[in-house]
Amino acid sequence: MTAIRVQFTRWLYRHGRPNRLARILNRISAVQFRSGKLAPRNWVTLEVPGRRSGKPVTFPLVVADHEGERYLVSMLGATSNWVANVRAARGHAVIHHGKPENVLLTDVDPDARAPILRRYLAVAPGARPHMAVDPQAPLVDFDRVAARYPVFHVTHDPSPQRNNPGAVRTGSRLLGTGLILLGTAVASVAMLGPLVSGVLRYRTSPTSLNQIIGGDAAALAVVAPVTITVGILALRGHPAAPVLALAPSIFVVYTYTQLILGNEFLRWPGNVERFFPLMLAVFLLAAALAIRAWHSTPPAELPATSARADRTAGLVLLAIAGFVVVGLHLPTLFDAMRDQPSSVQYLSSPTAFWLVKFMDLGIVVPAAVAVGIGALRHRQWARKPMYTLVGAYTLIGASVTGMAIMMTARNDPDASATVVAGSSLMTALPAAITCYFYRPLFRRRPAPSGAPAPDTTASIHLEKSTA
Repeated sequence: MTAIRVQFTRWLYRHGRPNRLARILNRISAVQFRSGKLAPRNWVTLEVPGRRSGKPVTFPLVVADHEGERYLVSMLGATSNWVANVRAARGHAVIHHGKPENVLLTDVDPDARAPILRRYLAVAPGARPHMAVDPQAPLVDFDRVAARYPVFHVTHDPSPQRNNPGAVRTGSRLLGTGLILLGTAVASVAMLGPLVSGVLRYRTSPTSLNQIIGGDAAALAVVAPVTITVGILALRGHPAAPVLALAPSIFVVYTYTQLILGNEFLRWPGNVERFFPLMLAVFLLAAALAIRAWHSTPPAELPATSARADRTAGLVLLAIAGFVVVGLHLPTLFDAMRDQPSSVQYLSSPTAFWLVKFMDLGIVVPAAVAVGIGALRHRQWARKPMYTLVGAYTLIGASVTGMAIMMTARNDPDASATVVAGSSLMTALPAAITCYFYRPLFRRRPAPSGAPAPDTTASIHLEKSTA
């Protein structure tokens, strides 16, 4: 290798970062290495999530083979961006050479790096100008510099990985756009309803109408802003977005089932049937987003929870289930089962009354009890539904609290200060638990010692000269 070529190669990575020309060469190399065409077998493209953006980032690298094992070496040392991303991803990555392979990268102890580094320089001549050791030097010289250059052992990873960045970005855009549309639609229906314009008139009793008005207030103040915010996170590719999307999507499915089916169509005046296409579209959109968000959230990618955290969530879910049964439904249910019921809500809107009873006692409460028990037992299967339920219950609690407050403010005969207090408490509890559980989704594992704090704008780093 001539002196001019060495100087040129070092110039491409002056100050340990690729310059503009190097980034252009990197993109070309990444495409070539990824395809596996016109490239040796040990030229690969490494794909790993960015430690801050969460988006797939690719790097063309050279694999060093030693004693039948595969290794990746950072010729730029511990400050290389891909090293920080690999460590932040706990070693989970994808290697491309014609076909993608899920891999697990494990740090090699500096004491064992010397022979691997010498083999790496033998197969990656483009790395030689960047490493302070002669390729023909004895192993003792490699031992002296081994601590400067991270080495990762490459093994096959059987856990599922996203190995199609294009699909991930498309999925993020679809989820984000859908959530923003859903939040806008929820706010629009609330604006059309009796709380604001009164254009949409539900066929229901004054008592149920007071509840709808309170629910619309919660939709405008809490549900719609939360849904749109999660949509923006999804558009930005935030890895927490699919988990966060579950709660508002499930909430809208739950709420709109009641808004559509809970009307007394042949008993009370109104025009809700004219808005059936709009409300059905909102329901279907929420259901589709819930399914996409659920399948976009592999349990293995959720933050690990401690036994104490699971126990807390389990107790809260069981407490909420108990309040829904004992505090909200049993008194009115027993009244409705009498020969002469006295509940105004039941007598004025029996369809809505029994629909809510069926959904809460037949679906919501059993789900909370099952997941709560699973969380108490620290079962892994309960983690994803636990995230879903604590978030959805927070939104449902806000809606129920809005209903209770509105009924009290409008002197509804079924209003109760006890229900207002209980609903407020049952909103605050899951809200606190939701913040506690969702917080790790926004944490970024700190970069290892020596790694740069910010991501660089370049998405590709070259570990081999293409010249």
